[in-house]
Amino acid sequence: MRVCVTGGTGFLGTALVRDLLARGIPVRVLARPSRRADLLETQGAEVVRGGLGDPDCIARTVQGADVVYHLAAKVDTPGSKADFLETNVAGTERVLTACLQQGVGRVVYASSLAVYGPVANGQRIDENTPYDGSPQLRDFYAQSKILADQLAVTFARERELPMTILRPGIIYGPGRQLPVALLGFTLGKTSFVFGNRNHRVPLNYVENLVDAMQVAAQIDGGQLQQFNILDDDELTLAKYHEAKTAVDKTRTHFSSGWPVRLAGPFAEIAIRMLPVGGSVRFSKHQLNRALQDRWYDTHRIREETGWAPKVPLHDALYRTWKAGR
Repeated sequence: MRVCVTGGTGFLGTALVRDLLARGIPVRVLARPSRRADLLETQGAEVVRGGLGDPDCIARTVQGADVVYHLAAKVDTPGSKADFLETNVAGTERVLTACLQQGVGRVVYASSLAVYGPVANGQRIDENTPYDGSPQLRDFYAQSKILADQLAVTFARERELPMTILRPGIIYGPGRQLPVALLGFTLGKTSFVFGNRNHRVPLNYVENLVDAMQVAAQIDGGQLQQFNILDDDELTLAKYHEAKTAVDKTRTHFSSGWPVRLAGPFAEIAIRMLPVGGSVRFSKHQLNRALQDRWYDTHRIREETGWAPKVPLHDALYRTWKAGR
């Protein structure tokens, strides 16, 4: 199998490339010149140095590929709306166009659960749930991922490019700090969480997600496959922080969401005045989404592919915590 990866120097991409190479699968990576790109090359990957703005580099990267994992994206770095749209939407369009022209067997596109908006209380969010109907009230990352996801669906349905879209939640693992919550922070040995302790928290341990991506790449049926994916769609904030405390010995203080709702408009104004501001949103729409109990249904990927997370929560937390010591 001939495999290509965009975003191979990122957190998820590095883990995927490392796993593919360990399995003896040749990998070609599109990456901007960097020490991380050099390291991938020393580990055995073929590296095409370039970015999502260069159609020629993209074409060379995907040429002859059976599977292309498109992971490159602008996620949480500062930038304008135009920056996010250029990377996450225009860049995705260039990659998918090249894959179509080169006859790539299947594209696995890393989207996000961020594409879904607020829902009614108790409603399960599955792959048939519509995109957020008010993207203009979301941060630039969410806006760009909604557009890119729509673009990927269009390429699959109208241009017949075989496509698997994966929509994960918060990705963590060695090399990153243990997550706290969608709205929360850590001070010393205490984690402060805003929201109901019984609400669900959407987490993906990186090794489990890498495994799911490779399972998804083997799908043989249908031009378009779409999967929401979490390690555990029933995991609550309370259960997560109980397991986290057992590993890192921190404490957790839960608070209602009203202080965040009250401070939200003022926080957004302050952030927009800072040099790094612009991509962060604290609109009422955004806060309502973050503070509701979001029940993501991940049955489809489990039933259609047989995938299940191999690394349980405690082990995932311990490996992440230990790597950061």
